Amino acid sequence: MSETIYPAGIMIFPPNDNVPDFVRGTVIITPRVLADFCMANENLMTDYKGAKQLKCDLLMGKKGLYLKVNTYKKPDAPEDGFF
Repeated sequence: MSETIYPAGIMIFPPNDNVPDFVRGTVIITPRVLADFCMANENLMTDYKGAKQLKCDLLMGKKGLYLKVNTYKKPDAPEDGFF
């Protein structure tokens, strides 16, 4: 199992007591910190239609929702073409 990597520059907080039920929490993004994290971790970036992306999973933990970087890499196909 790979190490859990949390994206820098993104924070998720549980909802306050006085918000409506449909509010699940607050997400705060610090663009410069997130950009620095992405540039320092180019190996974690994926490519979609020519654009670099940071793929994250939104998970539920003991303290509520959180993000972790999705590091899954699709296995390479065998050279002989058989699965």
